[in-house]
Amino acid sequence: MMKTIDEIVERERLFLNPDLKLSDIAALAGTNTRYVSDCINAVKGCSFSQYLNAYRVEYAKQLMLASPNEKIVNLYIKSGFSNERTFFRVFKAATGDSPKEWILSRI
Repeated sequence: MMKTIDEIVERERLFLNPDLKLSDIAALAGTNTRYVSDCINAVKGCSFSQYLNAYRVEYAKQLMLASPNEKIVNLYIKSGFSNERTFFRVFKAATGDSPKEWILSRI
């Protein structure tokens, strides 16, 4: 089931939708929300929001590498985050750096 969830999220790029709900993925996978949540917890070892945010951070990193001078406000919106504060918090937790620190260390 996790393979199906990953395929749906990646193929449809669902993580870019800041309003995405567990029920949206469950409906696309043809199952219920509890099963999707339990599967993500068991296989990935994280919550649904952490699962989505991992995709969002990776996408933000790709955007930053492609356009290093992109404004942060554009990055977090394009990456599916609903606000800047969450973007900074999640990005720093995932990478150990702020977005600016991260991109400066790569260019």
